[in-house]
Amino acid sequence: MLSLLLAATLTAADPASASDAHTAAAMKMIQASRADEPLKMLKDPTAPMVQSTVAQFQGCASAKPVLDDFSKRMGAITFSDGEIGEIRKDFAAVYTDVFSQQELETMTAFFASDLGQKLLDKTPEIMQRIQGASQQRMQASMEKAQGIGQELAPKLDEAYRACQAAQGDTPAQ
Repeated sequence: MLSLLLAATLTAADPASASDAHTAAAMKMIQASRADEPLKMLKDPTAPMVQSTVAQFQGCASAKPVLDDFSKRMGAITFSDGEIGEIRKDFAAVYTDVFSQQELETMTAFFASDLGQKLLDKTPEIMQRIQGASQQRMQASMEKAQGIGQELAPKLDEAYRACQAAQGDTPAQ
């Protein structure tokens, strides 16, 4: 999700093109909807990678010096509060380009409401459950597709060789 949000900033409209009130409405909506939550990861964006790498060497004392160096150097990659603020402004520019000030104010009111907060609180659970359900259905479909592929593989190979022969090419074996 963060990569999508960051990608959106690359195509953001000029923040100066929206009125101050429109931009303020976008900033309030971003805060109310928690759309800027992923920006917290920018304080230490390499932490998950460092933790994963260090975990792979668990119990290997000889790797400690290089892991310490790796952790220190990766830990230096951060975004300042000012840089994060600029990205937040880029978010606002995208929202002001897509939504009117009134629409942003309406969304802010919703996200600030009890129901909006419940939606935000429950979204991770909802997404996890949706992903689980869709994975089960996708697995069944992929098993069907694999069966069809296995069944038709010899015929497809034969057809490919025939096409290659008709074109005068020697098929790769």
